[in-house]
Amino acid sequence: MKWGKLWRGSLVTALLFCFLSAIAEQQNASSIKMQSPQAASPVAEAQSALTQKDSKKAIAILSSHLQVHPKDIPARLALGQAYVIAGQNEQAAAELQTVLKNAPQNVSALTLVGQVYLHEGQLDKAEAMLSRAVKASGGAPRIRMQWAFVLARLHRFKEARSALSGLTAPSGPEESVEFYRLKASVASGLGDASTAASEMEKALALQQQDERLTMATAMAELKSENWRRSAELAEPLYSRTHDVQAGLLLLDAQLGMHGDFHRTLESLRTTQLQPMEELALRQNLAEVLISHGEFSAAIEELRRAVELDPNRGDLVYNLALAQFKAGRLDDSLASAEKCKALGDGADLEDLLGDIQEIRGESLAAARSYQAAVTLAPNEERYRLSLAVEFVRHKNYDAARVVLKQAEELWPKSWRIQLALGMVEYFAGSDEDASRILVHAAELAPEPETALRYVGMIQMGHASPPAPAVIAQLCGYSDRHPNDGKLQYYCGGLLLRRDYDYGDKTHVGEILRRLHVAANLLTKDAAPHCQIGRVYRWVERWQQAREESEVCVRLDPNSADGHYRLAQIYQHLGEAERSQEEMALYKAASQRMADQNAHRDETMKTFLYTIQTDAPNSR
Repeated sequence: MKWGKLWRGSLVTALLFCFLSAIAEQQNASSIKMQSPQAASPVAEAQSALTQKDSKKAIAILSSHLQVHPKDIPARLALGQAYVIAGQNEQAAAELQTVLKNAPQNVSALTLVGQVYLHEGQLDKAEAMLSRAVKASGGAPRIRMQWAFVLARLHRFKEARSALSGLTAPSGPEESVEFYRLKASVASGLGDASTAASEMEKALALQQQDERLTMATAMAELKSENWRRSAELAEPLYSRTHDVQAGLLLLDAQLGMHGDFHRTLESLRTTQLQPMEELALRQNLAEVLISHGEFSAAIEELRRAVELDPNRGDLVYNLALAQFKAGRLDDSLASAEKCKALGDGADLEDLLGDIQEIRGESLAAARSYQAAVTLAPNEERYRLSLAVEFVRHKNYDAARVVLKQAEELWPKSWRIQLALGMVEYFAGSDEDASRILVHAAELAPEPETALRYVGMIQMGHASPPAPAVIAQLCGYSDRHPNDGKLQYYCGGLLLRRDYDYGDKTHVGEILRRLHVAANLLTKDAAPHCQIGRVYRWVERWQQAREESEVCVRLDPNSADGHYRLAQIYQHLGEAERSQEEMALYKAASQRMADQNAHRDETMKTFLYTIQTDAPNSR
């Protein structure tokens, strides 16, 4: 169990539905238009019958005519249209397909049969027909809009965007509104919330009194995190209609802009609803509050939801989770145990482990994490939780066993490899740690986290860095020139490699990378310390002095920095300043944390990272 889908996400889904359904309604209306008839023809008689809303008569006229003249394409096309109006889509499709056998490029038939398939929910067939219609018509704007609509329904948003490219809004205001809404739906599907909101604003400008359109525009602005504009649209709508959806939208916007939301929240809480409607509202309120980190406020909503349906385990779980996030550990434990009485689950055991760990009950926490693994043996995150628990208490052998078992199940998991590598590092095996972390970086879609740990480990390692490590780090930094930390690690490791061998041929590259890092990491002493080391190595003493002075100014506790600066002052004949730096060096050496303390600090960062990046993390 986990938090339900956030209400804001539901809004976006509803927004897309509104965009598309409005277009569909307009398209269905357009599909009933008959072809221009010839005077006194059976088509003219049929159209006259349809004007009188007598589709049965129209069908009879055209069917009789076609028995005598089966190759009369206009009449057969008109019969297909009459069937559409009568709601007989199967017969309509059959007639239109007959037209297409004889006239495969007939734009009207292609368009209408595409609309029939759309009405029947056969989106792939509809798209194929409308694609043909677009080509046959030479890219007629209305047909391109219909095609784009179907592509959007198929979630083929890039193709829908291409279909709409270059089109201008139709002349009629209603058609223009639907055009902008369609463009907004496509932008939303592509993740371009800002453009979606802009297109909805264009639509709203044409129909400012339309409440549904106002609501949809407020939703789009919410998605684009334009909180203030969303609130401006939602507030008068909620004040006028007291519609709870408008109220939820307003609450979401007020929370987003860090405004005073309490009046809106209280108004929604006191809305008189039937029990099941109130239950849905309380859940939605909790989800909105939780999405903005208001866990304490969400507790009241979830508590009331549990009162309304006390046998819903997911509600009790969400209450326990909100209490945990709010730091109410005793209440959270009580709710979790109540939830367990209703039915156990891996998510619940994982949450119990988190609660017990923070309460200092490490043995109980380990049992709960193990129970989660037992209940869901094929889910990666529960094994990670168990391994992390062992790491937290420095039981590295047990963590290694858990992760090795996980590695057999998920050999391509970068998270498992990252955790394994860090366990080796915490256990003191730097070389094994680096090798495994390089592999984690190869597997990860975003390798930066693993590479940063590799760089950190190798910069503090006694032996020269492995070529594979340098290749990974420097290759990534070349592809991401604005990542200052990776530029630093690349330059620093190249320096360590070349310094040990006395090879000064790459000094220019090393300095370039370290200077880039220093410019990007303006408050970090490390790049300046390494630059000072390079200049001292190549005997550029004045530059070595300047960089080393920056190094110790930014990091007064850098024992290496003070020692190096003392040597530089000694070489420059500044004996008094050299002695001062040696005194600072000795003091910094006494304060310097040992390697175990450094590993403990790294462990805190790792535990946060691995739990934050875990799949389906709460």
